[in-house]
Amino acid sequence: MEQKYYEQPPAPSSGQASAPEKRVYAPLQRLMLLFALALGGIAAFWWFGEAGAFFSSTVREFVPAYAVFWAVYAAGFCAANPKRALRPSSLFLLAATALLFLRYAIYAQAETSLLNLFVIPLLLMLHAVDCAFDVPACREGQYFSLYLRGWFVAPFACIGRFFGALGSLFPSGKGSPRARAVRLGLLCALPVAILVASLLLQADAVMAYYLTNFLKGLSFGSFLPRLAGALLVAMLFYSFLHAMTWQKPAVPDAPYQKAIDLASVLAALGLLLAVYAVFAAFQFTYLTGLAGLPAELTYSEYAVRGFRELCAVATINFAAFGVCLAFTREHRALRPMLLALLGATALILVSALFRLALYIRAYGLTINRILPLWFMLFLLAVLALCAVKLYRPKLRLIRLLAGVLVAWYLCLSALNLDAIIAKSVLADAERKGGLTETNANLLRYQLSQDARGVLLKSPLREQIYYDVAPEDILNK
Repeated sequence: MEQKYYEQPPAPSSGQASAPEKRVYAPLQRLMLLFALALGGIAAFWWFGEAGAFFSSTVREFVPAYAVFWAVYAAGFCAANPKRALRPSSLFLLAATALLFLRYAIYAQAETSLLNLFVIPLLLMLHAVDCAFDVPACREGQYFSLYLRGWFVAPFACIGRFFGALGSLFPSGKGSPRARAVRLGLLCALPVAILVASLLLQADAVMAYYLTNFLKGLSFGSFLPRLAGALLVAMLFYSFLHAMTWQKPAVPDAPYQKAIDLASVLAALGLLLAVYAVFAAFQFTYLTGLAGLPAELTYSEYAVRGFRELCAVATINFAAFGVCLAFTREHRALRPMLLALLGATALILVSALFRLALYIRAYGLTINRILPLWFMLFLLAVLALCAVKLYRPKLRLIRLLAGVLVAWYLCLSALNLDAIIAKSVLADAERKGGLTETNANLLRYQLSQDARGVLLKSPLREQIYYDVAPEDILNK
């Protein structure tokens, strides 16, 4: 049973004025203050300290502070939700986050190292939503609104609880004479402690030396803004933890109302499919070589534009598929039309994959070509699972797709991408009989140390290290 964050005071007797509601914070809710304040301190004084890790020269130097921050957050969230944090899906998401951090110790590839800094909080938000809410299969679309709520509502919805929890540490009134006595004793002892400390400092040169050096290095002009930043971060994270644990909105379990008329859906899908039929005719004409491209357009430009088109069209198609499936009553004509929509999406996907393959064959792999390729292959899995959903309505499609996306990203992270890029560029150079200066500089200066083993084993290594003596290449 979930803990309540306040309890109602006894009802007033007849003729007595109603007393204001008093919030009583449980020990676990007070414990969350410790985690929130630790997060604020790490962010303000470690990330943005005088020699802050955030301003380091490389992402890898920032990762230890970043890892500690999110480890403290994960520990706090799991402490607030101990039973739900042990569910298999939640443990999988935490393990995936840990593997992304582990990747920093194995690979140094620059683009994915930077990308993971953004993927990790996105993944932890997915973990928070999975722990906090049980969404029925008939209303899985709520996952999107709950995920957005986690970013834009939860950090602000319970800010007052942060100050309330702080205030609960210093109770007042008739029920806390011991607390008043402790505060009175501390207040009386403070001037005496300051006097004693000053006398001890005068008597001990070592203590005076260290204190003097500490005060010299302490800049109150930067300390006070960081202190304010630490309190701001603590306040937002406490609000988030409270909102996701003790003040969650109710999740309806009734199925969506079938509010969209079937005739409207069939007409809209028919128009979309007619547009895709025209698109398919153009793709067949140009990609099979029956007609050449316009003089102003190269195959390179044609391939690059294909990915942007794919993202936009796939978003429209999958949104249309989900809306039609959730809000339109079942009919024997609906399933074939939705299957045709998925088929049109598959056609666009295959077209973009074919164009990207032509581009890679002509110019080799780069990280900007690997990521679109990875995303297109993921969309193939989305298409397959959407087709299964048509025949198995009880399939938890959105949860399954989220799991597939995380697992597929972990597969990408497990690869030595710079080594793969180096092998692709070198293979292309061997086919063409030599390495261009542009590709040599790409291999030497733009790839990380992950590719060094491949470069040193290549017969073209002297072309890569063209300004280094052959006997010095291995030491370069």
